[in-house]
Amino acid sequence: MEQKKKFIKPAQFAEHEIIKAIVTGEWAADQKILPERELAELLGITRPTLREVLQRLSRDGWLIIRHGRPTVVVDYKKNGGLSVLKSLLNYEEFTSKSLIKDWLEFRILILPDLAQQAIMLSADKILERLNHVPVLNDESSVFSVFDWDLQMLLIKHSRNTIAQMFYNDLSELYHKEGEVYFKNEEIKKKSLDYYERLKKGILQSENEIKNIIKQTMQESLEMWKKMN
Repeated sequence: MEQKKKFIKPAQFAEHEIIKAIVTGEWAADQKILPERELAELLGITRPTLREVLQRLSRDGWLIIRHGRPTVVVDYKKNGGLSVLKSLLNYEEFTSKSLIKDWLEFRILILPDLAQQAIMLSADKILERLNHVPVLNDESSVFSVFDWDLQMLLIKHSRNTIAQMFYNDLSELYHKEGEVYFKNEEIKKKSLDYYERLKKGILQSENEIKNIIKQTMQESLEMWKKMN
């Protein structure tokens, strides 16, 4: 970590620099960090400001603060929670392609079951959304917004609070990646086909909904991998 000049918001700058040191491996898991006085001087901030930042990062799962002993770096990939994920998403430079891939793989595991539950509880709400799908010549941003809104609607009506909070933090990332993803016309066609199959599944055979969504999410993952 190099010494930096003070920023307008010293605490935010310090948090960014510390997370950066951890994510890039400059500070390894289980490593003891510098004493407060030295670290505050290196970052160009006051010790009270640094102490506030360290407490917040400890609460969020980046560091372990032990009274009378050095502060230690947490192995965030193994032991981090939603607060660590939120921190990564807050700083675009830390949002790696591998993180996006991991989320797309995780989506395959959770969305089909949650969607099935949502449709059982609120089929009319989902059908209403599916009656207003984009058209092929719409901009990629239109597809990105519609697709995300559909996913959020399914999550909302599944009544799973944890999934709702998790998805809320992913909104900005999805729109950014989605605008690139939906520039591909073939992907737009596949998405429109998916919306139509989902609609028919709701109207004719709810038992097929999980398979329709799981297959589509798997195909999306493979297409995203090819693009990246």
